Amino acid sequence: MTDFYQEEMIAEFKEPQNKGKISEFDLEQKGVNASCGDDLVVFLKLSTDGTKIENVGWDGQGCVVSVTSMSVLSEKLKGKMISEVLSWDENNLLPFFGMEELNKGREKCFMLGLRTVQKAIKNI
Repeated sequence: MTDFYQEEMIAEFKEPQNKGKISEFDLEQKGVNASCGDDLVVFLKLSTDGTKIENVGWDGQGCVVSVTSMSVLSEKLKGKMISEVLSWDENNLLPFFGMEELNKGREKCFMLGLRTVQKAIKNI
């Protein structure tokens, strides 16, 4: 990871996007990464027909990687089809950060937000 992206991640960590419970939501899901202590809750507002994510909020705490990943993901999810989000994996998230690969030791932190969102959607 270049210094530029490290700086971007620190800035994102200090002022995360969409952090906080949204006033209206259809789905709520808790996610935990016990190995690192990351803990978050996501709130999703779906479109009237239930096919798209209209709004996202989240709350919680964790390491720089998990908070930054959830922050960026929360913005990228808006307007996306649920079916598309369910098919996402690490390879879909890495380009959001200008990265091609991830240190395997940080994968659980990096993927916590997406896995939590996917779990919420699967529970519909």
